[in-house]
Amino acid sequence: MAIQDKITQIWVKTTGKKINPNDYEWLIGPIGNTDIIKDKFIFQLAKKENLEIQKNLPNSGLLEKIEHLGISDQDKYRLNDKVADFYENTSNYNFEVWSEWKGIFKLFGKLLSLIFSKRLQQLNLPLNSIDTAKGLQSDIIKLKDKQTKKTKWTIWYRIIKSTNDVIYSGIYTTCKNPNYEKPLLKVVFPLPNGNASVIMTKKVEKDGALLLCSDGKKFGDNGFYFTLTNEKGEYWARFVKSMHEWIRVYEDEENVLRADHNLNFYGMRFLNLHYKMTKKLVNKNL
Repeated sequence: MAIQDKITQIWVKTTGKKINPNDYEWLIGPIGNTDIIKDKFIFQLAKKENLEIQKNLPNSGLLEKIEHLGISDQDKYRLNDKVADFYENTSNYNFEVWSEWKGIFKLFGKLLSLIFSKRLQQLNLPLNSIDTAKGLQSDIIKLKDKQTKKTKWTIWYRIIKSTNDVIYSGIYTTCKNPNYEKPLLKVVFPLPNGNASVIMTKKVEKDGALLLCSDGKKFGDNGFYFTLTNEKGEYWARFVKSMHEWIRVYEDEENVLRADHNLNFYGMRFLNLHYKMTKKLVNKNL
């Protein structure tokens, strides 16, 4: 294991808290390998849990149903149909992305890439829009029970085409945090011997946009968490209260589906990501 990974894990143990996984099921998720993340954990997870892998089937979404987010009937009526369709049929979309690092934080992005992202092939956040000019490869991968065919895990695997670097290899699911009445969106990014998780609340805005937030202030709130485990089945978790993010998915005035992803560190904006989503063309002659 790389020394930087060991240092991170020591930090999680010493500054976080030891948890009983049965008491914090909403935080527990798949873990990564010690050498490289990329898509390696997907095959290991499928083998471990005896699941079959299905990739980019038509109409495969990050969520099986938008209702799984705990959206009320009133909110579902107000939610833009295109936003709901995106989450339920993500594999039907192409993506363009633009990135904007703020000031000195671009140096932080370069360090993150050098120390962790390039080596692990996880969280290679684009340093500039030129990197993503050729677009993204977006794969929706479902791990399904071989008998019931029900989805156990949904992975959104995104690669920068120009560099072949993995931006996100993340598991999209929901969780029931006892501090919240409705389910929360949970995105798990496997890391060596653990993972990073973003737990997000949701709000349907007046214009039909969906706003997802990880802006909690203390352990147990929505937010950013590191979780670590060992061969004995012991777990530690660290809430990172300095990290907040917002994702707003909406239809613009030209009827184009877009998303704005904003990340803050100690209240300061350090990265803006903007996505444009368009439906894939279907060849009706096939």
